[in-house]
Amino acid sequence: MTTYSPQFRERFMRLDWPQQIGNLASTLARIASRASSSQDDELVRQLLREAALFIEWSAAHVPPELLLDLAPLQRELLLWHKLWPQTAPRELLILQARNYSDRLLRMAGLA
Repeated sequence: MTTYSPQFRERFMRLDWPQQIGNLASTLARIASRASSSQDDELVRQLLREAALFIEWSAAHVPPELLLDLAPLQRELLLWHKLWPQTAPRELLILQARNYSDRLLRMAGLA
């Protein structure tokens, strides 16, 4: 499993909450674009973990109503991380990651 440096976390924490959510959405979009290829399985696992960490790190800064969407998303990402790679559900992960990415960008006012 990839470990993230304190500097990585510090850079993320310096962002305002819409930018943090934008980074989360970007990570989800990368998951969606890479999950179809078994060659990228390890990258997808890392990105799933990264997205879950972004939610954890941003939780104190986002509006409370956004937490209602982020908490179940984090649980889902961690479950995907635990199960990945799986051949059958790739298309489901792609669809869900794209949908969450688009939705988060709208909620953060970035789209």
